[in-house]
Amino acid sequence: MTDSKQIIPLESNPTIFTELAYKLGLSPILQFHDVYSLTDPDLLSFLPQPIFGIILLFPLTTNYETYRQNEDSQHPKYENENNNKILWLKQTIGNGCGLYALLHILINLSSDLNLSNSQINDLINNLKGQNLSVEEISLIIEKLEKNLKTDENFGSKGQTEAPPADSSINLHFISFIRGKNNHLYELDGRRNGPIDLGEISDLGKNNLINESKLVEKIQFYIDNADEENKHNFAIMALGPTLD
Repeated sequence: MTDSKQIIPLESNPTIFTELAYKLGLSPILQFHDVYSLTDPDLLSFLPQPIFGIILLFPLTTNYETYRQNEDSQHPKYENENNNKILWLKQTIGNGCGLYALLHILINLSSDLNLSNSQINDLINNLKGQNLSVEEISLIIEKLEKNLKTDENFGSKGQTEAPPADSSINLHFISFIRGKNNHLYELDGRRNGPIDLGEISDLGKNNLINESKLVEKIQFYIDNADEENKHNFAIMALGPTLD
């Protein structure tokens, strides 16, 4: 990937992601929450539900990069042929994976969960209303990021000191969300296109946190991390606000 711009990476912080989501046009009835377990009933009971989307932060290890390259080599170049089922964005902004993960959630939500006359609604209309190429859509996202001024407004808001924009970061955000065809999708701007993980079960239809395919895929990433990176994971979920 040739990045046209490098930005300060976002911290895995629900407050930051929620603030950015509201600026883009997410309905205030939703916010992001930390997820401490996908399987422990006691920990899950503290999570406001239903869950509409998941953002995963995970380490870019040698094992993962080999896996990614092998998987992508088996698929032809994606040309937005599944736009009627899921919207996907190619990442062209260095260290911008947090922004892309957030956008992947927002552009695929039900229309009543984003505000009308908002930036995200305008983006969705652009993506659906025109026969744009992957490259043309990338330019739209680059312009959106420029208008958002993510470095200035969000890059330095975390609890830890923000690294420089030109840093080489070995952590990466991706998203999981339900498509219009009731399939679970893994959305990663570094991949060749959206990854269809199959039809969502009855348990997961109204609450994504109950979907076994989601748990299995995240566990796959955890199991394949080396010992040094076993704990370099974080999960955020989009669910009802606490207020």
